[in-house]
Amino acid sequence: MKPKVGLMLGGGGAKGGYQLGVIKALQEEKLLDNIDCIAGTSIGAINGLLIATLKDADKIYETWVYAQEKQKEVKGFTRFKEDKRGLFSLDVLRDVFRKTIDIKKLENSPIDLYVVTSKLINPKLIASQIRTSNYEKCVFRINDAQDAMDKVIASASIPLYFGPTQIGLEFHVDGGVVDNNPIDVLIDAGCEVILTVPLDHGFDPSIYRHKNVMIINLTDLSVFQKVSILDAYDIIRFDQTHINEKANYGYFVAKDVISKLRDLNLLKKGLILNYNENFVKPTRYIYFDVPLETYEKVQKLKEERVIKRKEQKKRQKYQKKLNKKMKEDNQ
Repeated sequence: MKPKVGLMLGGGGAKGGYQLGVIKALQEEKLLDNIDCIAGTSIGAINGLLIATLKDADKIYETWVYAQEKQKEVKGFTRFKEDKRGLFSLDVLRDVFRKTIDIKKLENSPIDLYVVTSKLINPKLIASQIRTSNYEKCVFRINDAQDAMDKVIASASIPLYFGPTQIGLEFHVDGGVVDNNPIDVLIDAGCEVILTVPLDHGFDPSIYRHKNVMIINLTDLSVFQKVSILDAYDIIRFDQTHINEKANYGYFVAKDVISKLRDLNLLKKGLILNYNENFVKPTRYIYFDVPLETYEKVQKLKEERVIKRKEQKKRQKYQKKLNKKMKEDNQ
């Protein structure tokens, strides 16, 4: 009997590019079709929405690229000018969602999508956004919610940076404040096998050791910074080079983990997770050391991109000189 399978997508801003690579690997291995539930926080909520509506790794990646291009058009502290509750507006993200996804597909999706937000108990003062005691965890199943888009955006509303998002009469900010890795949401939803894609070193699956669930981690946390200030920079670094590098890591690590799961006979021929009650109880946490070859593959791709970029700049410089000379000759 097929177990109920959940996918946990943690929060982490631009580090969510790693999840793009994992999604591509899961799709190639036909495991994405076996996901019953997704629980996401912040960028994980956004990626969860894209999975449930677009159902294609390449389209999800293209949506990320489109969002980056639209964000470049935004100038200044757009949110601060409006209501001083944050610095930047998330209206660009709303526009991207409206133009790239059909929210009605979420209603008919076979995947139950849950997002986590942090409700502000006292939203009046902007300073209240930095008080952890002023938050209450909220979990929404958004498949049939009319305000599904707002709830996803609320889950990614970093306090002060973006400020709160209004849902009904309440104000919510980034779910990462209260639960950056919502495994418990999937356990409560009845998932017996949970694939996890955390993006931070605070991830600790051992706290669920008394639950009857198999947790399979698809993240190599050594990819991410441990030093807070460097990690904070990674969170806001939405440039294409950084996104691609993280996506490549996610892809190769996930492919390696899936290969090892197959070796352990935890995957059937049809690539459906092989469920064994004796194996699952008590909680089994599966994590594999990532081989050196994976890092070498990513490094090679990185070097190739650097060489390609240098050659492109050289051609542009040459073309600029040529155009200048032609202009001078014509005068």
